Order: sequence, then structure tokens, then C-alpha cells
Amino acid sequence: MLEKLKDRYVIISISFILIAALMVAKLVDLQVINGKKNDQESQLKLVRERSIVAKRGDIVDRNGIPIAVSRLGFTVQMIKAKMKDDQLNEMLLKLVNIIEKNNDTYYKSLSKYLMINPAAFGSSIANSQKELEKWKKEMAIKPSDVEQMSSPENTFKYMRSKFKIAESYSDEDAYKIMCIRYEMLIRGCTNINPIYVAKDVSRESVAEIEERHDEFPGVTTSTEPVRRYVDAQTEAHVIGYVRGISGEEYNNLKDEGYKMTDVIGKSGIELAAEKYLKGKDGLKTIEEDRWGKQTGELGGNPAIPGNDVVLTLDTKLQKVAMESLKREVENIRAKGGKGNWGDANAGAAVAIDVNSGEVLAMASYPSYDPSAFLEGADNKEAQKYIASLFDPKNEDRPALNRAVQGTYIPGSIFKPITAVAGLEDGGYSPESIIYDPGSKVIADWKFTCLEVKLGLGAHGPLKLDRAMATSCNIYFHEMGYNTGIDNIDKWAKRFGLGELTGIDIPNEAKGTRANKEYKKKAFKDDKDWYGANTAMAAIGQLYHSFTPIQLANYMSTFANGGKKYKPHLIKRVVKYDGSTVMEATPEYEQLPVKPETINAIKPGLIAVTEGAEGTAKDIFKGLPTVAGKTGTPETGNEAKHSSNALFICYAPADNPKIAVVVVIERGVWGANAAPVARDILSEYFDLNKTSNVDDRAKIDEVVFTR
Repeated sequence: MLEKLKDRYVIISISFILIAALMVAKLVDLQVINGKKNDQESQLKLVRERSIVAKRGDIVDRNGIPIAVSRLGFTVQMIKAKMKDDQLNEMLLKLVNIIEKNNDTYYKSLSKYLMINPAAFGSSIANSQKELEKWKKEMAIKPSDVEQMSSPENTFKYMRSKFKIAESYSDEDAYKIMCIRYEMLIRGCTNINPIYVAKDVSRESVAEIEERHDEFPGVTTSTEPVRRYVDAQTEAHVIGYVRGISGEEYNNLKDEGYKMTDVIGKSGIELAAEKYLKGKDGLKTIEEDRWGKQTGELGGNPAIPGNDVVLTLDTKLQKVAMESLKREVENIRAKGGKGNWGDANAGAAVAIDVNSGEVLAMASYPSYDPSAFLEGADNKEAQKYIASLFDPKNEDRPALNRAVQGTYIPGSIFKPITAVAGLEDGGYSPESIIYDPGSKVIADWKFTCLEVKLGLGAHGPLKLDRAMATSCNIYFHEMGYNTGIDNIDKWAKRFGLGELTGIDIPNEAKGTRANKEYKKKAFKDDKDWYGANTAMAAIGQLYHSFTPIQLANYMSTFANGGKKYKPHLIKRVVKYDGSTVMEATPEYEQLPVKPETINAIKPGLIAVTEGAEGTAKDIFKGLPTVAGKTGTPETGNEAKHSSNALFICYAPADNPKIAVVVVIERGVWGANAAPVARDILSEYFDLNKTSNVDDRAKIDEVVFTR
């Protein structure tokens, strides 16, 4: 028994000795034999923090139809791994070649400063010696190195040397390497701060990079939300676009969580609602191996998506407005006739809910594709397209939102303002008679009725309703002169003309009103105000120049009896969990205009569309009664270009719900703009679903429109 127990102790002791020996051997292997290697690898297994990009909020119309959304796209990022310059350059070229092979693009902001084939300085510095010298100093290692950058060719050689790119590489391959090295430099790429190499790349590129990941130390792929516009050319001017954040914007916004790699709203709703649309980036703590590949996730905070913005726009109504503008511009251009130079080229249309100020449609033609702004600087076709949008030689000015930035002489659509002033402050009544003999001297200036110029004869005695229907200039010249410019200007201002409406997209134009103050500021040689100036201003000529949004709001205010709403495009803002962040509340000012004044003018506006002498008769047949006014202002350039065409209206006349304004540049006659308003109203009242949708009234019979 004792012998057996003794044997067991021996066996146990030997086992402990063997285990201890194995542990010592392992420690010797880890710490002595492979200690240096294991130490290096342990250092390369780092715990890092990575940003999780938040989804930008969607923009949808009033019915939830998406206009601007986000989708997931693949990105390629890199950190600065421990590599020699020759190894890094070789790796970068392989990486770029994979990206290009799959028709993807990579960050190439260097192209804004330096290009090859042909060698040239980029657009950001080519036309500014000051910016060129500033950039050279930023790139130079030593102040004396600036001299080595005397030309694009020499700058290329200098940067090739700066990044230690071997001469064995062709200039084209060297430039590819140089572009990524430049991004690493300016964006501060370190072993803990990753930079983007490419965004929104194909699955093929990602698959190959991942398959060959051991060839790309520090390079990782992931998914991030990418902006996408859905058929947004129709709403482009309202929606606007996003682009990469600029240096100035970053400096102003970095404390609010913005990064140098962010996109930011640059115009339209994308800019106006930036604070709502931008989400809050998250953060995750990860472990990476020596190749920069994620081996584990240790925790973090999730990204918070941006809020969705619901617009007041109706995309169906918007589409009808855009298509109708395009069609009528082409019709007018092709039609020819007296005063038509065949040069109609652009226009705008705005529709407003008269009882809330909600903008139902805001069209500006021609439009543009906001998706182009999502492309990188290396996409030459996209950059060429963008440059054309802002080219001052491009007469069509497609980037201009004519609805809020274009200003137009109103012509006869201003006459209801003169009528309001005459009835409120000029001592006139609806029954007051003004005689039109064809020509009349008012304030020592001879004015001639348009109908006489067209060979149609004078109007004779006129009351307000017939004067409005026929748009008699002599009637409103005399009424305006006797009422006085100060009274006319007072009411024009009250109705919001020549004043900012405060609409919730940026860069709204103010326009101008023809008044004594404006003339004093604008003219040095002749600051006096004459009676003839008042007579001209009374029919919407002289120095008046208003935006379509102002004109639409003015008509809306008239339609609802004097409630001047603040027009708005944002209906509500909704959080990702469905809760409401902001709900627009209608804001209005009640104008001190008498109900009987509005009621006295309305019959004349109805007669414009329904009366035998109406300047837009027969165009609105089949619709609820429309009250409207045509305008064909003289631009002073009729010897070379057609006059502009303007039309304002509201409907139904007895219970107004919607007000519409249409402007067609070089549209010849005011009545030529009316069919666009008809198409908008037909869609609004759901009349376009009949089998006779193309049976629109013809306007060829209209002889005059003033």
C-alpha cells in the first residue's frame, strides 16, 4: 500500500515538472526567441476609435414622395501604416489601379491645383497669382523650395521628389500616387486618423481589395450613407444640392461636429434645413491587426440619423408646372408673329395655398441635375456640366432659381395695386368713369392706348371692371397720376412687392419699386420725380421689378381678402423615430384694405378670363371661375428681344384656394403665360384625368394682352 502511494506522488511530481518546463519553454519562445517579433505584432494590434457616419435626413413632398434620400455606398479608407516611401507608393498605385479598373473614382483634389496631360495649374489657382503663391508656400518643405515650383512642369517634378516617387514610374502613374499622397498630407493621415481614398465604389473594387487585403496595410473598406436624388430635376431649385465642406465652412462648423470629409448643403432646402438634415455621427471602438483589418468591436455609441424634412410642395403639381413651362416656351418660340423674335427661353411658375402661405409648386425653367454635384473633382464631365451652370455667358442661367431670384418688370399685373390705391386713397369708386380717347396728355406727357397702336381703336368711357378686363393703359395712367405715387407705393409695399417675403430658402432677391426714394438713389443727374413718372409706374412700368414669389404672394393676399401670409416650403420636420421636431404654423399680417375695395376689383379680374374683351378669354374654359390678369411689360429691348409674358390668377374666384403666377422670359404677350396657369389649375382641381386632357384652349386668336 505504501509503495503504491509513493508511486503516485512520483507521477504527480513528474507531471508538475513537465508542465512547468513547457511553460518556461513557451515563455522563452515568446520573450526571447520571438520576443522582438511578438512585441512588434502586439503593438500593431491597436485599439482604435472609428467614426460612424450618420445618415442625412430625407426630403419628401407633402404626400411623402421622396425627393432626396440616402443609400448605402462602399468606401475605401486608409491609415498611415509603418511603410517606407517606396513600399507606400507601390501599394497606392495598386490600390488606384483596382479602383480605376472597375470604373470607380478616387479622391483627387490635387487636380484643382495641378494637372498633367497637358501640364497646367488647376482651376483653383490658375487665375489668381495670389492663390497660386499661397498654395506653393503651403506645399514647399522649405521657403527656398518655392522657386523650384516656377511652372506646372517644375511643380510636378518637385512634388514627385517631395513624395519620393521613383523615376521608374511613368508620369501618369506618378500622378496617381501623388494624388493619394496629397490627400494624406492635407487631411492629416496618421496611424490613428484615417482618410477617405474613395467613396461610393463598386462591389467589385471592394471584393478585390478585401481579397488582397494583405497587400494593402492600413486600407479598410466599409459602408456609409450616400446622398441620392430621385428625379430631382423637377425640384432642383427648391431642393438645392450638397457638396464637400469647404475649408471656411469647416472652420466655422467644426465645433458642431462637422469633419473635413463631410458633405453639406450648399443651396435650397439642403442649405436652409442643414441643421435638421445633418445627423450626429456615432463612434465605435475596434481592434485591428497589423494590416489595419478590423478583428473585433469593443463597443461605442451608434450614429443618430438626421431628421426628415417634409415640404409643402406637391410633386405632381410641380411636374405639371415644369412640363408646361417647357412646352409653352417651345410653342412660343416656334409660333412667330408680330413682336415675336422666336427667343423665348426661360420661365418660372409659383402656386400658393391662399389660406396658409404653403408653396404648392415652385418651378424654374430651365433646370439642372443636382446629382452632378455629388460627383468628385476628378469627374471631368460632371465638373464641366457644373461650370456651364454658372457660366456668365450661358444666357439660359439654369442654376438661377427664377422663382425667388429672378426679378421682372410686372407690367399690367401691377394694375390691381393701382386700383386698390385709387379706391382707398384716390377718391375713386368702381363707378368712376375715365375716358380713353386713344391718346391723352397726362402731366405734360402724351400717352397712347395700346389698342390704338394695334389699330383697334380707343376704348372710350371706362369703369373699373372694363378697364381691368381690357387692361386699358390710359385708364390706369390717369387713375395713378391723380392718386399719387406715394399712395401707390404704400399699397405696393403693403402687398409685399419689392420686399423680401421671408421664404425659407436662401438668396431671395428683394426687387425694386418705382418711387421717389429709389429714383434719388439710382440717378445722379435727374433725381426729381415727375407726374409722368407716376403715370408710368401706375401701369407696372418704370423701375418696378419683382420676383415671382412676391407676385404670387401679392395675388394670394388679394384673393383671401388681405391676409398676407409668409410663404413657406417646409411643412414639418420629423425625427427618425416618427416624432415631430418642427411643425410650420401659418404666419400672416392683416392688411388694412377694405373688403369693398377687393370686391370692387374682382369683377374686372374675372372679366379678364371670361369677358368678351378679356385679355385671357377662353383659356380657362372648363375650370372653376378664374380671376386673373395678364402683363406684357416693355423691357426697353424690344428692338432685339421679345417682351416678357406674365400672368397672375386665383381660383375659384368665389372661394379662393390657390393663387398662381407665371413668367415666361421673352414670351411676347401676357396671354402666352396663361396656359401654364391653366395646366397647374387643372392638376390642382384634378381635371387632367379626363380623356380630353390635350384639348386646351388656343391663344392664337388673342390680339392684344395689355
